[in-house]
Amino acid sequence: MTQFLIKPTVAPVQVHQIQEAIDFAMRVRREVFPMLDHARLPLDFEQFSAHYMESTDAIFLVATVGEGQIVGSIGILPYDDRIEAIQGRYPQESAAEIVKCYVDPAYRRYGIGSMMLQALENRVSDLRYTTLYLHTHHFLPGAVDFWKRQGFTIITEQNDDWQTVHMDKPAGKVELT
Repeated sequence: MTQFLIKPTVAPVQVHQIQEAIDFAMRVRREVFPMLDHARLPLDFEQFSAHYMESTDAIFLVATVGEGQIVGSIGILPYDDRIEAIQGRYPQESAAEIVKCYVDPAYRRYGIGSMMLQALENRVSDLRYTTLYLHTHHFLPGAVDFWKRQGFTIITEQNDDWQTVHMDKPAGKVELT
């Protein structure tokens, strides 16, 4: 892995960065999930301020380099028990779902994803959550292995068109490296 001359900064998105953060995440999302309908924003992006800025139980972080260029994003929202394959697994309001974890393709393999997750975990530890939950897909190169290296374990896999892999780990502070 190559190191940056200037280490990226990971911080909560600021009001003046909201549109740029949405544009960044949607650009990478279109590349990663070309099969989705991108004509409409996901609900959390349509109502970004309500979901992330005004909420005490959600966080949206961005990784920036240089003059504030966004090269990564990651967020958490309260997990809402909407996924049938894991319904009832988590006591109400105990799990945070990791969402919109994207790194610009030109900046991958530099540790930015790990940096963002560490920063997110440290912020989540001050909230009510006991578990971090996420789902990923086998068709995303390296995704399952990345999350395993971050301490997540597979709780179930779906043999559907999406090849969905559900993973979790206990919430808590981690050492930043």
